[in-house]
Amino acid sequence: MNLLRFNYTTADWVVYAPLRKLRPTHGTSLTHRSSDPLRDTKEFCPFCPGNEKMTPPEIYAIRPGGSAGNWSVRVVPNKFPALRIEEDPKRHEEGEMFHWMAGCGAHEVVIEAPDHTPIMQQPLAQIELTLKTLQSRYLDLKRDKRFRSIIVFKNHGEGAGTSIRHPHWQIIATPVIPRLLSLECYQAAEYFNRTGNCLYRVMLDEELAAKNRLIAANDQFVAFVPYAASLPFETWILPRLAQASWTTMQPQQIRPFAEILKTVLLKLYDALENPDFNLTVDMVPTGDDDKEYFLWHVRVLPRLSTPAGFELGSGMSINTTMPEEAAAFLRDGDGR
Repeated sequence: MNLLRFNYTTADWVVYAPLRKLRPTHGTSLTHRSSDPLRDTKEFCPFCPGNEKMTPPEIYAIRPGGSAGNWSVRVVPNKFPALRIEEDPKRHEEGEMFHWMAGCGAHEVVIEAPDHTPIMQQPLAQIELTLKTLQSRYLDLKRDKRFRSIIVFKNHGEGAGTSIRHPHWQIIATPVIPRLLSLECYQAAEYFNRTGNCLYRVMLDEELAAKNRLIAANDQFVAFVPYAASLPFETWILPRLAQASWTTMQPQQIRPFAEILKTVLLKLYDALENPDFNLTVDMVPTGDDDKEYFLWHVRVLPRLSTPAGFELGSGMSINTTMPEEAAAFLRDGDGR
């Protein structure tokens, strides 16, 4: 049984999902980096076409021409979920400090292509289908009133936590608001209450004016290395329109979103030789979708360094690459 327990020292919830230790791996460890070659073959990959019975029952799919056998994007429940949709979010108390609830939520896998082509090398049309699917699943999960936040993310590479190489995204809906999201929203709401301006809109305007941290831009989106980036080559993508979540993202934004996402990831792929990375989509908690204080955004977080004692002990980051240098390298280097 999955659980959430509240940690009073951090004011955050911790998810306990014992079955996730049974997830498939590449046959690697800290001391052995060779991979099982069978896991890259169609016969053994659970996400490849023809192996649909190796995954839980399908939730959603895009099939060209309505063909039952072929699919372009497919969504299934995670076989080893962090949270489960069948659970009850009722909270329990066992003394003053011990508060818990069952692992209520949802954990979905969005298989973004039938083959193993990484996202930055896929055709734009394929990336568009994936983004449309992600938005559709976000909107569907948002209808469940038990869920307070919906986290959309992608892991690329073993160093970023990938357990199956076939390219995919994940969506986790939670019955609580995670501490980091709560802090981001608090900061943004406080800034809005004090100034009447959206913190992220001001950030975007100032990055556009400064120019030296910009990586790419189009009519709908802007990509840049933030002024106070926590990680080397950390990259953000912000929409130009005032939107707090994907609830109001318009169809005409999908193509420009796909274009700038591919541009950013391809630049990282080329300049840093295919680094492992995590990608998150930060949005307001469900119910705040119409608020003006927040601007949804993508954060691409390359895994080029390992947090050590100071970072873990203080919560502060040590970044070895100045944001301006990182942006110039990505913008003007070999990346396209």
